[in-house]
Amino acid sequence: MSAVMKRFSISIWVFALVLAVITSLPYLVGQLSTPAGWEYSGVAVLPTGTQFDVDSHLAKMWQGSRGEWNYHLLFTHEDHPGLPVVQSFYILLGAIARITPFSLPLVFHIARFVLTFGLVLAIWAFASHFFEKLSERWLATLFGTIAVGCSWFLLFISPSMAAEVGPIEFWLIDAFNLLGALYMPHFAAAIILQIVIVLSYEHWVREKHQRSFVSLTIALALEAIIQPYAVLLLLPLLALLTLYYVFSAKRLTFKRALLLVIPFGIHAGLVLYQYFVLNASPVWASFTAQNITMSPPVIYYLLGYLPFLIPIALGAKRLRAEANDRWWMPIVWVVLVVVLLYVPFPTQRRYLLGVQTPLGVLAAYGWSRAILTRFNAKRRPLATLLYFVIASIALVAIIAVNAIAFTRPEKNLAAFYQPDEANGFAWLREHATESDLVLTTFDQNGKGSGNRIVAATGLRVFIGHWIETANFQIKMSQIKQFYAPTTTDDWRRDFLKETHAAYIWYDESARQLGNWNPADVNYLKPVFTSNSVIIYQVN
Repeated sequence: MSAVMKRFSISIWVFALVLAVITSLPYLVGQLSTPAGWEYSGVAVLPTGTQFDVDSHLAKMWQGSRGEWNYHLLFTHEDHPGLPVVQSFYILLGAIARITPFSLPLVFHIARFVLTFGLVLAIWAFASHFFEKLSERWLATLFGTIAVGCSWFLLFISPSMAAEVGPIEFWLIDAFNLLGALYMPHFAAAIILQIVIVLSYEHWVREKHQRSFVSLTIALALEAIIQPYAVLLLLPLLALLTLYYVFSAKRLTFKRALLLVIPFGIHAGLVLYQYFVLNASPVWASFTAQNITMSPPVIYYLLGYLPFLIPIALGAKRLRAEANDRWWMPIVWVVLVVVLLYVPFPTQRRYLLGVQTPLGVLAAYGWSRAILTRFNAKRRPLATLLYFVIASIALVAIIAVNAIAFTRPEKNLAAFYQPDEANGFAWLREHATESDLVLTTFDQNGKGSGNRIVAATGLRVFIGHWIETANFQIKMSQIKQFYAPTTTDDWRRDFLKETHAAYIWYDESARQLGNWNPADVNYLKPVFTSNSVIIYQVN
């Protein structure tokens, strides 16, 4: 690894910094465009699902900022055991925020900026493992960062398909390295660790340096914590490579290969621990059952990765004839991901994370040695430029649309806390205790107060997330019944007692659930009042 790191040039450091800055521009615009009295939440406008993911991560950071290391679900009211190690990436970020003067959203984005910068350098290091020529390293780095997909073609060639399932570039952020880093710091961290793992493994096999074995062990352990789903990708990948190096290439002796039991065992042990604790209680079991991420139809993947598949297909014959055995690693990596995308697991899409890395070096090989050779030398830079312009359209569009949207906060209220909300959140932060529960609203469309209250205050709520609210469908029915005018006050009292609710957040989303008014009963006391938000304390 150290030899590879020495190959960094000033240009790649500048490129990494530029990409980190560009991916931060929407959030900077959001902060600078926030009207007086409003607060910027720190989330993006599009895709809308990322707003709720960021709120979930801020909930974890709240726990770390309070000195808690056992992860609890703040989006559900039931008592449940806290889990050490699980989701500790964001809990650690919260602990770091505790010793800084910065807000949790700001620390979130500082981490995202730093890790995006590191991601670009890691992709360069990965490219350097395969290419000696700087031009090919740059090609692989460009394919691994700014290139995304072309499933947006469906908007023109099959609008009905695009209406049913949107182009993956606009919602499946796991699928592309820089797109994931644009939204989530842990995505960038997980991809960096993937690269450290495979390069440390390769260096240990080829150079026999013990430091690489230590790096492999540590990186596998950290990856198990940050992205535990990767176990079904990384262990088979490294196991298959080990079989090849022992029995075919003869680079490893069987005795030395047995040492891999240590890093593999630690990685698998940490993943198994999380699997068992996440199914050990009813609340965590509900979380696990609701945490489903299935794959879209194959056509979306084919078009989504088309900019990579074209040069890979055209360069496959030459790669087979010329390449050395280090190319087995990216090939096996991609094949394993293809297999995992449609195996009968409820977490299929999660295996896409980082697959752009091996696709990038394979595409760079095909572009450099099978496509560019067909062009006149003077036209090669133009051909490459045009190709990457097309391949990066979706990424540029997403960054631009988010930045432009933030210049009009009144049109994108989901990303901002309006004065009534912001003042209500401030009241809760000042007066509520960490154990208090707020009765909130939330529905299948993400409309409601639950997710925002957790993100802004770190308090527990009754309902606020499709996955992290236990028995979500039942909770939606219960909150509708609570606000229904035909529901008896005895039922409401019993419900509030059963849920241990300390406060009720009464806003427009609550009013739309029913005509019942909390002001009409004597067991609720208004403690905060604004034009659109009233906070009631349960007597």
